[in-house]
Amino acid sequence: AVVSTQSTGGTEQNVTKARMYLEKAAKKGNKGAYGTLGYIELNERSNVSGAVHYFNLSHELGDTDSTHNLAIIQSYYEPFNPDPYYAHKMFKLASDRGHKDSTMVSAEQLIQGIHNQTGNCTEAVRYLQRLSDQSNIVTRHLREAALEFQGGRYNSAFLRYLVLAEAEVEIAQYNLAWICEEFGSQIEYCKTDTPLQYYSRSAGLNHGPSQAYYANHLWSKKQFHASARWYARAAENSVPEGYFGLGYFALEGIPVGIVTVNGSAHYLGPDTNTSLTKELWHRCFEMGEDEAIIGCGVPLVLLTITTISPISLMIIILPYLTSLFLLSYLVTRATS
Repeated sequence: AVVSTQSTGGTEQNVTKARMYLEKAAKKGNKGAYGTLGYIELNERSNVSGAVHYFNLSHELGDTDSTHNLAIIQSYYEPFNPDPYYAHKMFKLASDRGHKDSTMVSAEQLIQGIHNQTGNCTEAVRYLQRLSDQSNIVTRHLREAALEFQGGRYNSAFLRYLVLAEAEVEIAQYNLAWICEEFGSQIEYCKTDTPLQYYSRSAGLNHGPSQAYYANHLWSKKQFHASARWYARAAENSVPEGYFGLGYFALEGIPVGIVTVNGSAHYLGPDTNTSLTKELWHRCFEMGEDEAIIGCGVPLVLLTITTISPISLMIIILPYLTSLFLLSYLVTRATS
């Protein structure tokens, strides 16, 4: 089913077929199948109610990721009215089941206080200590893998990342994919489809840079509808390339329908929409990273210059030209 939902290694994407296999597995009580069906409803069909239905079924079977996802939906997604108390309860329950992200969110909420209530730092410290316990093994393995990579021992680094990647640690999946892509000729275990396989898995676990990579891959395969949604998810995770990619869709007039980023809906239709492109690229630029300043700032300036009317351009430039002329004149007089 995973192969059918994500097109990797030349396997054709077939969500319908994947749903058929997943539904069969779900009827046998497979909690992961229910969770994946919820993922499809949420991200492929934008059906929040359907996603909640499947996540609830998976949650009742003890699936930790689904418990966390229910908390996220209750916190941010329409059409639900946010219920911070219920969301916090679900985050704490997922944390009790070992979910690191929920543990971190629970600690942050306890520090800040839930819905105008005073924070509980003592309780927050308990969750931060739990997070340290949950992360210790992962952190140690990541450090060891990084040291192997820095020493040029790429095979060893690959294998260490592989252990964590198969344990669904998204940063390890991303690092494994990257070193396989960059140093594949020096790693005996890398196959042609290995980078895409692990980038896509990491993207599915909400790792922003992997989502941007996967969006680029789908773009190259002309799967524009799916590509736009992955760019949107990357943008929600503060990856500049997500905003840039969506802006390019608007600039080229590639029709993929309504795409939502952080609660804001954007219509990407068949007509060029330079206003939307400027808005999205400006958001990218405001992130302030080197990649954002250069990658979005320069195209934004060029787009602004090429789309502004000659009269408006003269109104903007004329004062600067006048000042430059006067300065040049004064310098000439002073040296004569």
